[in-house]
Amino acid sequence: MNRSNPRSGQTMLELIAATIVITIALVPALRLTRARIANTEDLERAETRLALCTSKLEEELAYTAANWELNSHRGNFGSIGQAGVWFQVSKSDAIAAGGRPGELATIDVMVWHDQDADATLDADEQRVRLATKIAKLVAYQSEFSDP
Repeated sequence: MNRSNPRSGQTMLELIAATIVITIALVPALRLTRARIANTEDLERAETRLALCTSKLEEELAYTAANWELNSHRGNFGSIGQAGVWFQVSKSDAIAAGGRPGELATIDVMVWHDQDADATLDADEQRVRLATKIAKLVAYQSEFSDP
């Protein structure tokens, strides 16, 4: 006897309907999850750039206060495991830059993620820029020269 169970056909349809409903709900949820992960990565990179830029600016402030060397330079943060993050430091005591020769200097630091690894800042690469001024004071120089 080969009797077919009418309930098994209904169960199969219910299973197919449930699969379709879950798929319809799951695809947008996965798309949203991917977008959130990408946004989280972007936010983490922005926080890294800001922290490194702040650190480099403070380092340059201390060095300039002690030595009054206004050399501009660039490099990356490979020594701390961030080889893909580059910096550029510009220092000047020129009036055109907002300084006063021998008395007041500007320090400008830019940090960026070098996405194409060409060691240059491209228009589409995300960056952070911080700038400040520092006065040349004997007190700063003696503070750093005393052992």
